[in-house]
Amino acid sequence: MNELVELINSKILAYSGIYVAKSQVQSLVAHLEKKAALCGESPMEYCRSLMPHTPDFDEVINLVTVNETYFFREEKQFDYLKKEVFPKYMGKNLTIWTCCCSTGEEPISLLALALSMNVNLTIYASDIDDSAIAILKKGHYSSFSLRADGKKYHHLLQPYSIKTENEITFRRDFINRIHTFKYNLVEDGLDKLPFFENVDILFMRNVFIYFDKPTRNAVTKKVTERLRSDGLLFFSMNEIGSMDDSVIPKDLFKTNWETVYFFVKTNSAQACIQIAAEANRRLKEKEHERKKEKLRKEVQKVKIQKFADYNDSLREAKATLDATVKANSFDAKKIYEDICMEINRGDFERAREIVKAINGTDTKKYSYFMQGYVEYHADNRAQAETLFASAESISPDFWPAFFYHGIVLRDLGRTQNALGCFSKCKALISDFGNELPYDFALDSFSPSYISSLCETFSMGGGQ
Repeated sequence: MNELVELINSKILAYSGIYVAKSQVQSLVAHLEKKAALCGESPMEYCRSLMPHTPDFDEVINLVTVNETYFFREEKQFDYLKKEVFPKYMGKNLTIWTCCCSTGEEPISLLALALSMNVNLTIYASDIDDSAIAILKKGHYSSFSLRADGKKYHHLLQPYSIKTENEITFRRDFINRIHTFKYNLVEDGLDKLPFFENVDILFMRNVFIYFDKPTRNAVTKKVTERLRSDGLLFFSMNEIGSMDDSVIPKDLFKTNWETVYFFVKTNSAQACIQIAAEANRRLKEKEHERKKEKLRKEVQKVKIQKFADYNDSLREAKATLDATVKANSFDAKKIYEDICMEINRGDFERAREIVKAINGTDTKKYSYFMQGYVEYHADNRAQAETLFASAESISPDFWPAFFYHGIVLRDLGRTQNALGCFSKCKALISDFGNELPYDFALDSFSPSYISSLCETFSMGGGQ
């Protein structure tokens, strides 16, 4: 059994860069045994005969591919497209390639937004999993593809679909506007692409977590050869903070719009300076607005205090209110988002300052965890490991600490310890069920997806 699993794992990894999760091993072995019996062979004989680019091998790849997506995922990126990018293309041509489109919710979302803004969009959608592409071609989805994240854009789907309580089905003429094809980011060359022009925007979200650094670099360098100069490259917002020069080619320049970070392709140093200046201008405008709001609140506080000084009953009410506000003022999600923004900007000192402002006995576990999160992205692995362990010791149900502790231990080569952390995290997520606490750390992922990552990392994925 172990020899069979090792052999099929090695074939899948060499072909696709994907590590098979433990939860998939049983179904994968059962599939091999069934196919081998039909051929009159042993499972090992059948596995040895499996070759890439054959229907039998494609079945194996489809079986192990994890598809986790939904419409208008990572809503803030669509805010940026709507407010800053698509207005420039109203009445004009725009080309987008989503190169790991999964079951198609991403290209459908992009097309619906473009049509709502009179943008003439040509969109290509590819994936290694041909069964996922088949779902996109069919255009039939369950209501699970409609989540809270992205909800404000759901109305854009209405003109092109029929929705019932449990399902949403898209019109054939709408789906046919998306050019779909199978593409292996690791193995296939650019000559396999069904188009020749360079695209304006490239989406490659939520796939890098499965690849090691050399594979990430090779894949990014390859696909961005088909990105035009000044074109935009979008990764998932939870991936981009940990991307450095060892992953990103030199002609890609990192910039942002508010909390949305992305890359611009440019070979010009002057262009980089202009992009950085524009990002800095937007940042200063946002900081100015923050200061105005802070001043407004301080003025309001003074007015309340003056009024309370003349009224004992109001003074007592204010004291009660202040106590309530203090008890409920800690917003883990807001602090986490602020820290992520500074990490994505590369300002680790500012991120550390935000963490230092967390105080109080009840919030100490958050302080340790977020300190560890900053140091992990600052590449201070040993320090991050200690901090995540401290968060665990304070709160044994704090699953985000176990998840990131496992990632750090894996990076430090302490595989067995990492396995224990991932197992603990998976068990906690399972025990909590639908009432999962500390959901600020989920980003745009579902609990089941984090659980599947724990299994994938236990197999050595992403090293």
